Formats: sequence, structure tokens, C-alpha cells
Amino acid sequence: MSHDDATPQTPDELAAFMEGLTFAPPPAPQDEQALLDSLPAAGSSVMVVRSLRLPIELDQAVASAAQAASVPKTAWIRQAIEMALAVQADDDQPISRAEALRALTLLRPARHVA
Repeated sequence: MSHDDATPQTPDELAAFMEGLTFAPPPAPQDEQALLDSLPAAGSSVMVVRSLRLPIELDQAVASAAQAASVPKTAWIRQAIEMALAVQADDDQPISRAEALRALTLLRPARHVA
């Protein structure tokens, strides 16, 4: 793990850092309502940050797909999750590619009647 040069590394550095901290005074009562009004409304859509680990190959594939769709990677991932949830909500059970190919090989070709 690397350390930022600005991060105190010794007790003396930490003490000097703490002594240099200043705190802003609380907002004046007349400003408090403006601050409260700037918060998202109750029930509004609030975005939640999630962290996930991806293998480098998967991350590169996501980056390529997002670039092809002209959207940021986070938007592409969010849309992929939304699609997966929509499929799941419709009681549709995804199958593996191998299962799909196995099922297709059992189909007989359609006969054209003239």
C-alpha cells in the first residue's frame, strides 16, 4: 500500500496536521433553509455507489461495449444490470450457450412445400 506524501506519517506530523485544521462555523439560521432545500426531495432517485472487482479482460470488454454504445462504462453496466433484472422479473430463465446449441441441434430443418 502506498502512502500519499500529504498524509501524516508520524505522531508529530499528525499533531501538526490536527493543529492546522479549522472548522467552518455552522450556517446562519437564514442560510439553513436554503441548504435544506438543496437536498434531494424525499422519495427522489438517489444513486448508490457500489464497488466491484472485474477481471481485466471483462473490464476491457465492458469498456469496448460502452464505447460502441457511446455511453460511459458505469451507464453500460447499469443498463446491463437493469436488463438482467427485467429478464429475471419476467420469470424467464436464461440458459447457457451450450444448452442453447444442444437444443438447436435437435431441431429438424423446415421443409418447404411448393
